Amino acid sequence: MPATPGQPTTDQATILEMRSLADYPPGLLGVVAGLFGRIIGASHGTDWQVDVFIAEGQAEFLRRFDPARDRVWVAMIAGVPHGALTIDGPRPEAGRDAARLRFFILDEATRGRGLGREMLARAMAFCRDQGYARVYLTTLPGLDAARRLYEACGFRLIAHSDPPFCGSDHGEQTYEWRAP
Repeated sequence: MPATPGQPTTDQATILEMRSLADYPPGLLGVVAGLFGRIIGASHGTDWQVDVFIAEGQAEFLRRFDPARDRVWVAMIAGVPHGALTIDGPRPEAGRDAARLRFFILDEATRGRGLGREMLARAMAFCRDQGYARVYLTTLPGLDAARRLYEACGFRLIAHSDPPFCGSDHGEQTYEWRAP
């Protein structure tokens, strides 16, 4: 797809690894919540609740961001965020023994370029380097490209919830990866 005059091309896409809040690219929270709202709304019929759910989850994560156990990878085009993937490290004080892969979404303009695969590979390398024994994620059925990426990394479907997700007719699926 040709670029609009004055618009950056996806050839300029890079992946930023957010190791601390000092690396936070302005607008990331809004971009990610907006992408989920627009993309998951169109594919799964979610309503305004998905924007709030994602924004609140990200805000809570950022408030307690711990560089020793958390990371965010951000798809950037010409210095502007166009997607992200988060590893929310285990929080023993909260009774969690597994890291969570969260907020993984890419703008349509960045898809098909290998950015998602690379972000997931970096995230899983981080988890292995940290010695995390388990990583889990929740997603929705029908997101086949994402599912294939997860399964290629060793994630397996372990649960499916029945309650509707954010106004849709879909329940969430839980996938889990375990260290060999």
